[in-house]
Amino acid sequence: MTMSKYFIAFILLMAATATAQPNGSFFYKPYPIFKAHNATIIAGSVNTFAYTNFYGKNVQADAAVHSTPERLVLELFKDMKKGDVDAVGSLYDTSFQRREFDGGRMMDKLKKYNDIRFHSKFRTGSLTIIRYDFIATDSKDSYPYFAVVQNTGDSYWLTTNINITNPFTVAGSFSPYNLGEKSAEPVNTNKMTPFYFVNKDGKVFYTNDLPSEDYTAVYLLFDFYNTAHSFPQMGFIKQLQKAAQNSDTAKLKSMLVKEDAGRLDDSYFGNYYYDEILKIFKYYPTITPLASIKTNEGFVLYFSYASETMPAQVASIILKQAGNNWFLSLHLSDDAINNVLQNIYIRQAINDYFKKKV
Repeated sequence: MTMSKYFIAFILLMAATATAQPNGSFFYKPYPIFKAHNATIIAGSVNTFAYTNFYGKNVQADAAVHSTPERLVLELFKDMKKGDVDAVGSLYDTSFQRREFDGGRMMDKLKKYNDIRFHSKFRTGSLTIIRYDFIATDSKDSYPYFAVVQNTGDSYWLTTNINITNPFTVAGSFSPYNLGEKSAEPVNTNKMTPFYFVNKDGKVFYTNDLPSEDYTAVYLLFDFYNTAHSFPQMGFIKQLQKAAQNSDTAKLKSMLVKEDAGRLDDSYFGNYYYDEILKIFKYYPTITPLASIKTNEGFVLYFSYASETMPAQVASIILKQAGNNWFLSLHLSDDAINNVLQNIYIRQAINDYFKKKV
């Protein structure tokens, strides 16, 4: 009888080891993306699953390869270690390009690694990004990697079809769960404006109302202005408008941050300065500040512009402070705030949000 109990316990233990599944569930937890003046100015949130001590050895190896994202990633690791490009290709959907894979290089890269450690996975719609490390169990060596997985309804496939401009990709790259050594810092978003992005049928939609399906959230801390007179730097805006209307080139350049003057020869910055900023301030007499987002050097100002023949539109400019003076700038110095606010989807969502208010 005693032997039977031990035998049953042994069988149960073996079964639990063979069919181990990652513990936990997907969750949303806002995290800081950009801070200025000891405040979180931009925060993000993606549908996240954080693994706890989950390795390739814990994945059910005899399960169908395309049955779970984890099983798929484990098979990718095995095939890469063998340098088997054809086998790797069988794990992908039709986006697989054989010429982008080198079997010998894969084998050489992974020769000292014998397992994988799962960190996290991020999901939006049918797309999941898994963050994991190649690891050497007999040392501390590790190599960070990620896999993009597409859910087709009844199976999972690796894919290269990922839109790097998607807010899901942009916000997810800043997640503390994307890096094993970075802790999750709590963020209070009560005073922040939320922008929710949803993927449907390969398209990105946004709303300011909490969606019922998977979403990516970007939270922005705006300072709102009720009237033009409530904007402290309105005097600078009036000077900029007057100089543009008078085509005062010297005055306009003196209002530009010194290090940005040389950027005007670059077509990207030159077109933005001459064809967008100056045209707005020259031809549209009604400039109304709406809100701003603080940076460590000043702020990004969102404003409406209109004329008698054109309804109000929304644009933004960057203002930086040097001493007691304010200057116009052509770029944001911090990559985090630049990557978020210059993202095409996020920028359009912000403009649409303010359009509804003017």
